[in-house]
Amino acid sequence: MSTQVLYETQGEIAHPQSGPMASSNTGSAEATVTRKIFCGVCEGSCGLEATVRGSELLSLRPDPDHPNTRGFACSKGLAFGAVRDDPDRLLHPLKRQADGSFARVSWDQALDEIGERLRAIIARHGTESIGLYQGNSVAWNFGAFLNLFGMAGALKTKHLYSAASIDINGYWVISELLYGSNFLNPIPDVARTDFMLCIGANPAVSHGSMANIGRFRDTMMAVTQRGGRVVVVDPRRSETASLFEHVPIRPNGDVWLLAALLKVIFDEGLADLEALREQTAGHEILPQLLAPLDLSAASAAAGIPVEQIRQLARDFAAAPSACAYGRCGMSIGPFASLGKYFLDVLNIATGNLDRPGGWCFGRPFIDLETMMHRMKSTGYDRWRTRVDDFPEVAGTSPVVSIPREIRTPGKGQMRAMLVIGANPASSSPAAGELCAAFSELDLLISQDVYMTETSRLAHYILPPTVWLEREGFPIFTQSHAGVPHAQWVGPTVPARGEARDDAWIMDEISRRIGIVPADFPGAQLLGKLGLRASPSFLMDVGLRTGPEGDWFGLRPSGLSRKKLMERNGAVKLADGVPVGVLKKRIFTKGGKVQLDHALIRKEMTRMLAFDTAVSAEYPLSLISLRELRSQNTWLHNIPKLIVGDRVQRLRIHPIDAARYGIEDGDPVEITSRDGQISVPAARVTDEMMPGSVALPHGWGHTGGWQRAVAVGGSGYNALTTNRADSTDLPSGNATVNGIAVRVRSLKSFEAAA
Repeated sequence: MSTQVLYETQGEIAHPQSGPMASSNTGSAEATVTRKIFCGVCEGSCGLEATVRGSELLSLRPDPDHPNTRGFACSKGLAFGAVRDDPDRLLHPLKRQADGSFARVSWDQALDEIGERLRAIIARHGTESIGLYQGNSVAWNFGAFLNLFGMAGALKTKHLYSAASIDINGYWVISELLYGSNFLNPIPDVARTDFMLCIGANPAVSHGSMANIGRFRDTMMAVTQRGGRVVVVDPRRSETASLFEHVPIRPNGDVWLLAALLKVIFDEGLADLEALREQTAGHEILPQLLAPLDLSAASAAAGIPVEQIRQLARDFAAAPSACAYGRCGMSIGPFASLGKYFLDVLNIATGNLDRPGGWCFGRPFIDLETMMHRMKSTGYDRWRTRVDDFPEVAGTSPVVSIPREIRTPGKGQMRAMLVIGANPASSSPAAGELCAAFSELDLLISQDVYMTETSRLAHYILPPTVWLEREGFPIFTQSHAGVPHAQWVGPTVPARGEARDDAWIMDEISRRIGIVPADFPGAQLLGKLGLRASPSFLMDVGLRTGPEGDWFGLRPSGLSRKKLMERNGAVKLADGVPVGVLKKRIFTKGGKVQLDHALIRKEMTRMLAFDTAVSAEYPLSLISLRELRSQNTWLHNIPKLIVGDRVQRLRIHPIDAARYGIEDGDPVEITSRDGQISVPAARVTDEMMPGSVALPHGWGHTGGWQRAVAVGGSGYNALTTNRADSTDLPSGNATVNGIAVRVRSLKSFEAAA
């Protein structure tokens, strides 16, 4: 009999142990076994080998047989066992006491009290007063992802928030406009390209985002080794830029550069008009859209000479194959959506869409794009937010609005929030204001493994399992893999303490307020009959009826959840991303990319009127910085990742350091229009473009994770704002890059003290 659970009438969602690890443990509870899994820390989703004895995780090492990552994994994933076994990890439900302390309670007490309080809030304010917030970790937790969106749909609340509106919402907007689905995102075919233009990304450290290119650094190096070019555009000579041709750019100058490249391509007749006619609709708007752009103005805004822009455009258009790829550096500024539009159009207009070495669609083993499109789970501007009038993006509202949604009276005012796998009290813009607003909620629930800056504000903290302790497949990154593959694994080790799967927690809360955490037709009726479809069942149906599925036995060579969980390792589906699939993959009318949108024309007008002048009061431009051994606001509690001289440092160019009296190693103060922080040390380095400074984000911890608190530092987001007019207006994405600041050394003040 199949091990999958079709429908559940009990509380626990089943996670069957299957495959070699389970069978090896049958004979002896203490047998040492090795199982091939994948990492759930970042978008690399690297293949790992886990060696386990009983409930003990002995080691994690790279999987040499993984088709995409081929024996690579970074220090973060290899050290993750320390999170699972961390003595600071929360292992039991906690309830806030009257004095602000927390006391251990049973699951039944916590869930029953949460249910009672939520029912009272709903009775008084309606289901639309309940909020939900998902963090980046949910991207590797398919059960939590499905139940979270399902809860929001069942509650009919607009208060669904995601960390995506801090760093990527503009991608979702443009994908919906161009391709007909928020989550249909082309990726660069780096393995076959002749010219890669990398804008605002540092894959040598991040290992890629929105592009799961296995061994990303090595794959980029191979481009130059075979005679191609890689050009990296970044205000900082990053770890990636130091390996290739580096073009320094002013922070937030990306949108100007991309527009200028396109203007040169159209003005000089370099566009592939045949490809535009064949693949797109509305391409006639492009020359009109770009006509008002002055190259000198674009050059000044980007900090790149006009002739260098012209030559870069010519070289990109002339390359036998080319791909332009951009990430956080260009997606967290005031024109993130417009920049992403120009990035895609640069690939499309040069004939590089859906061709080898160009801008291609991945081959997911579970076709979530089609599933979500058919269920009408994706979309844009189908409704507007209550206070700030932002358009919804894939059913979510932007994080910047949370404090105003909590504090603004009226129908739909948010009165309760459930936070899953996130730390918005640290990671959100204007984090201090969000913390204050959280304290005004009638109920705040945090599902987290640590006592973080967010969970310490909660009324209840519910301990979830970590990815090593739950069933999983790479739900998010499977669509972006450079080498398409399929993998589905059971729990590697048992859960510690009383930790429970996030999906189980949400399902139990949902039961207590009388809903099923699902938004497909008939879900609530089935729930009343005692039938609740598990996330595993739903995803298995999607897999088995999809292009790679076994169609419930009608296609014996196809895949199913059971087959994948019984296999020790990933299944390779192809050597590389497919091409010639455009009409099969996109969801627009006529199967063509839609380029003409009033929203884009409006944003172009806004960009041309935008003031890019340097402020006299705040003359430096601050960008965030990703470090190799950090991951957003967590992992600072892992000893191996904090060894050595690990402190938060502000990178600053020698010219700027001399101008403001800063020496290498000085503690510094950073001030913006919206906040002020102190940083332990400055690093004076010519890797920075003069006029710009860079600060690692995710530092400055409080709460109960002792090592993270002890390493010190300050929160980057204290310098940012959540004003509605400061965002990328089409998407509501926060602007957290290119922040105008001033700096000064604190060395003399510390000496005096």
